[in-house]
Amino acid sequence: GGKLPASFPRAVGQIPIHYNHENTGRPYRADEKYTSKYLDLPPGPQFPFGHGLSYTTFEITPPRLGADRIGADALRAGDTVEVTTTVRNTGDRAGDEVVQLYVHDPVASITQPVRRLRGFHRVSLDPGQSRTVRFSLGADDLGFWTNDSAGRFVVEPGTIEVYVGGDSTARDKAVLRVT
Repeated sequence: GGKLPASFPRAVGQIPIHYNHENTGRPYRADEKYTSKYLDLPPGPQFPFGHGLSYTTFEITPPRLGADRIGADALRAGDTVEVTTTVRNTGDRAGDEVVQLYVHDPVASITQPVRRLRGFHRVSLDPGQSRTVRFSLGADDLGFWTNDSAGRFVVEPGTIEVYVGGDSTARDKAVLRVT
C-alpha cells in the first residue's frame, strides 16, 4: 500500500494540519475541559502523516536504544545512538510496511515540534516473517538551529523522546538522555 506524504484533514477548517507542528498552550486532552478542540470533529487528522493501507497487518515493537544516555559533546564529535525495532507481518498476505522514526525534545531552549521524522525504512515481509530495523541518531537528528542572527546549530543536554511506528501517531517510545 502507498503512504501519504502529508497529514490529511477531516474538514477544511483544520487546514493547515501537519504532523510536525509546535505544541500549543492548550494541547488536546480528552479528559480535560479547558483544551483546544473542535466540538463537532474528533481530534487529529483523518489520515496522519505516514499513514498507509495494506492487504495485511503489521506489528512494530517499541524502540530499543543501544544506550540510554550520551554526551552532547560526544554527539557533536560524531557519535551516534542505535535505535532498533522489530516489524512482523501478522496477516496472511505478503506486504510492505514503512517503519518510521520520530523524535521530540520536550524541554529545549527553543520550542520544538511535537514530532520530527528522523528516519524510515520500507520493509517487505511474507506472512509471519519478521525483521529487525536499525536507525542511527546523531547530532543532526537531535540538535536544532537557534533563532539568532548568527544561526548556530546546538545540541543541548536534556531528555529526548524516541518513537517508532507505522505513522506519525506512533505511541511506543524510548527515552534518551543527552548529558
